[in-house]
Amino acid sequence: MSDISGLHPVLQEILISGLRWDSLREVQAASLCAVADGCDILVLAPTAGGKTEAAFLPVIDAILKHPEGRLSAVYLSPLKALINDQTERVISLANRAGLEVAVQHGDVANAERWKFSSGEEPDILLTTPESLEVLLSSRDSRHAFSHLRFVIIDEIHAFIETSRGVHLRCLLERLSFASANHIIRIGLSATVGNPEELLSWMSSPKRKQKLISIPSLPSKKEFSFVVEPDFFSRIDAAADAVRGKKSLIFVESRSLAERLIEPLQSRLSHVFIHHSAVSPEERKAAEDSFSEGGESCVICTSTLELGIDIGDLDLVVQFGPPLSVSSFLQRLGRTGRRGKPARMVFILQNSCELLISAAAVESAMQHKSECLTPPRFAADVLVQQLFLLLQKGTGLGRRQIVASLSALTPFSAIPEEVISDILSFMEEQGYLSRAGDLYLPGVKAEIEFSKSNWKALLSVIQDTGGYLAVLTDGTVIGTLDARFVAGDPGRVFTFTGKTWRLLHRDDVHKRALVEPASAAKGLKRPFWSGSGGTNAVSPLLCFGAAEIIARGKTLLPLPENEAALLAEKIRGLPEDIVPGRIHIRTEPELTGWSVVLSTFAGETANRVLSYLLRGRLSGMHEFRTTPFAVRIFGFESPDAEDEVSLALQRIASDPQAFETLPPLPDTVWKFSACLPDAVKKEMAKTGYYQTDRVMEILSSRDF
Repeated sequence: MSDISGLHPVLQEILISGLRWDSLREVQAASLCAVADGCDILVLAPTAGGKTEAAFLPVIDAILKHPEGRLSAVYLSPLKALINDQTERVISLANRAGLEVAVQHGDVANAERWKFSSGEEPDILLTTPESLEVLLSSRDSRHAFSHLRFVIIDEIHAFIETSRGVHLRCLLERLSFASANHIIRIGLSATVGNPEELLSWMSSPKRKQKLISIPSLPSKKEFSFVVEPDFFSRIDAAADAVRGKKSLIFVESRSLAERLIEPLQSRLSHVFIHHSAVSPEERKAAEDSFSEGGESCVICTSTLELGIDIGDLDLVVQFGPPLSVSSFLQRLGRTGRRGKPARMVFILQNSCELLISAAAVESAMQHKSECLTPPRFAADVLVQQLFLLLQKGTGLGRRQIVASLSALTPFSAIPEEVISDILSFMEEQGYLSRAGDLYLPGVKAEIEFSKSNWKALLSVIQDTGGYLAVLTDGTVIGTLDARFVAGDPGRVFTFTGKTWRLLHRDDVHKRALVEPASAAKGLKRPFWSGSGGTNAVSPLLCFGAAEIIARGKTLLPLPENEAALLAEKIRGLPEDIVPGRIHIRTEPELTGWSVVLSTFAGETANRVLSYLLRGRLSGMHEFRTTPFAVRIFGFESPDAEDEVSLALQRIASDPQAFETLPPLPDTVWKFSACLPDAVKKEMAKTGYYQTDRVMEILSSRDF
């Protein structure tokens, strides 16, 4: 805790009289000092650890001490729901200080949006990267950022590994170009494995930086594990765990959330659902359910994993194993406030899921979390930024384009000839045209991107082609996958725990007209492309599982039944497994032999290894991959592992090995069709296929 006497008198009065504070938490005091010193800061603190105030107190203090009457701070969030959650909190604090706050994102009605062209500006703007792009790209709004002094990025770890994070990094640069002031960047994050690298990504070597990491105080945590092979037995276990409590049930996909809601509604009185395909109104009802007394259970995906304040929960249920340590920590942090122990129940199907869950808890106990790595070659975002440059004026020359793009940090290391190759390819494909030496958007770009004033350029998030499901009165109930609504009208299905009938599909506007229908047995449930369920267990969790196997037991005090189940699983594995090294063995099958490569490297790396091995083994083989291993069937000799070892050795010594990996479809990245095959191949190798990780695995074995 720290004294507040150095703050502006108005802010002191707000804290003392309004919030009943007489001092600051350590994280808030450290943030104030670092920001006053001109540092970009990354604040790492536990859930409910005061991160929001650590970001906004230095900003409000600086605005009060040096008022300019202009937009001074922008708050960026990965989720509109998180902005909605923070709005009342920030407005309450700012308005008491006499400051204006504006909120701008896709769910804010046009009539309620701040009109920067009116000449009036808020002091603080809460928005998303995509809505900020709208403002930065607008001639009426760009001047509003000329006096900007602060940018706050909430839940910054949610951005860094995606194209959206590269877009965010470009926005930070462009805000710096637009403002006459030095803009201080404030990042807020959960625990990550490489915080210094995350801070460097947000800032730059030439800027002052400070990491503010406040460890959580020791607190009691209670874990219990239920392992049931039968799905409905797991449903019963979940219902028993949450009955009479305020609870969240986390699942790893929207489809699984939809599968759970009906059976849980038949067992519990107040069950809600919360995922990205559900309407904002439905999500809001789920969030508001916790403010009422009594039992409330919300089935959710990662949409409630981030910092949305849902109050004092009794319990979190993890239905199936977590996919990462960071996700586990975020979810655990939803409970255990106001002096109560954090409580989590794992509802699992088998001993493998138990092993993954135990690895998550052990890794957290050892203060381990996943390291985050930004994309090295985000050419899809480069194309977006190129189009944004060109649609503003009357054309740019090649040198101007290269200079403008290279000035943005994410593209500064891309060779000039690569950018030139992209320009030439886009011209050949009709995405660019030339008037003399000046490049302009081409006919193909006009057709594909220019609708609604080039709205497609505002985001790098790939459009999954979803259809808005709407009632006859225009009420939106959510978003359905295009493949799901491709059937004939009249189909009856369940969604959000209710029954609907598909009346009409509008392919032009991507609308599915629906109406309520009577319940019936055997109804279809919606599914979504990319909705999860791929067992994308993180490499860190896989490594933790390997450590448990090598040790022969978990460090957790499991109940007798679960301990026996895990012990049986470990007994069935070789005793000489070493974490971080490939273990190869031959095992007998009903016909012939199989070779098992225990890598504990994750599903993606194992699939790449499988593909590379297919062309280097004699005979016909079937491959099966899990996050832990690759199993290869169809060998006739018990010495087959020698052939596989030799093939791995050849892969490890072949600098062209990864050139044979199959190209990815253009649906993987937005603007992918604008890129030459060589560029997409490099993006696939360094990003999607994680070839560096595969080479690290191969180097772990002494061939």
